[in-house]
Amino acid sequence: MADTLIGAWLPAWRPRAKVKEVSHPKFYLFDTGVVRALSRRLREPLEGAERGMLLETLVLHELRARLAYSRCGGELSYYRTPSGTEVDFVWGRGKLTVGIEVKASPRWRPEYGRALADLHRAGVVTSCWGVYLGETPLKDGPVRVLPLHAFLGELAAGRVLAAARQR
Repeated sequence: MADTLIGAWLPAWRPRAKVKEVSHPKFYLFDTGVVRALSRRLREPLEGAERGMLLETLVLHELRARLAYSRCGGELSYYRTPSGTEVDFVWGRGKLTVGIEVKASPRWRPEYGRALADLHRAGVVTSCWGVYLGETPLKDGPVRVLPLHAFLGELAAGRVLAAARQR
């Protein structure tokens, strides 16, 4: 399916051998409208869980486009432990690692950035970003939290992946 550009696989990230992380990849279709059409929900109102997955898919494709356009290399993946701790996206190249958590919520809650903060505190993640549907840029410990439109602007300007170099 990935060869036909219908979708993309996102591999699991394994930063440490001590923790048993989930190792199966996630699959994302190329278009969120196709996801809704296949589930026969194209004209139905968005539900909470569905909204989150669709927003995550949008951000994934924006990240993939930026990586291709900038030719900065590295690998994009996600992180999850068996206990359910998850970081939606992890981009890494050499010693640089950027973690990104995406939430389809108008309000950022401290628990959203907890996994990123833990990885940052352990020195595993170089920089942390939160993306949400609110209007106000925030700072949640080491996590820089931006509204979707502001995050996409920072990504397009090359500052999301460049932020890993500043630490």
